[in-house]
Amino acid sequence: MKEEQDNSSKRKGYVGEWEESVTGGIGYIGSWQVRQQDEKLKIFKADLRSPESFNAAMEGCRRVLHVSAPMDFQDNEPEAVLTQRSVDGALGIVKSCLRSKTVKRVVHTSSISAMCFNKENVERMDESFWTDVDYVRSELNSYVSSYAISKTETEKAVSEVATEHGLDLVAIIPPIVVGPFICPKMHG
Repeated sequence: MKEEQDNSSKRKGYVGEWEESVTGGIGYIGSWQVRQQDEKLKIFKADLRSPESFNAAMEGCRRVLHVSAPMDFQDNEPEAVLTQRSVDGALGIVKSCLRSKTVKRVVHTSSISAMCFNKENVERMDESFWTDVDYVRSELNSYVSSYAISKTETEKAVSEVATEHGLDLVAIIPPIVVGPFICPKMHG
């Protein structure tokens, strides 16, 4: 009976301890992650511009799927602004995870663009490869460069803080994201 009670308190989305929190539920990857949840969900409103707004969503959960990221499809924001918002938001989420004392693993969604843009011509890459930010600034158009730089700088910052504090961080590197969008509109 005790085992049954312990397992029931770990179900996703229930008040008390739950397994996962997903950031960016209104974005493409996040919306699919939320849709895959097979149990009752608890929805939290949070914004990368206010990293502390993620505290409640992290408190009590064990795993965080961090898939939110600022996007600027119209290229209206300077690269430095977009990058700073991405880094600050992701670091705020990691700090919320650390404050919670319950989060055991963070899965950070990065991008192939955080590792593939450089002057090297190699067949295989591993976690030691990073996009050369200066190369990107000089060689790519501004939308692509803003995205690649923000993803590179964000993953580096998150990795550094997670390592420093002993947080189990897994970075996933999607090469491309395609498919039907399930939210009413694409948020940027």
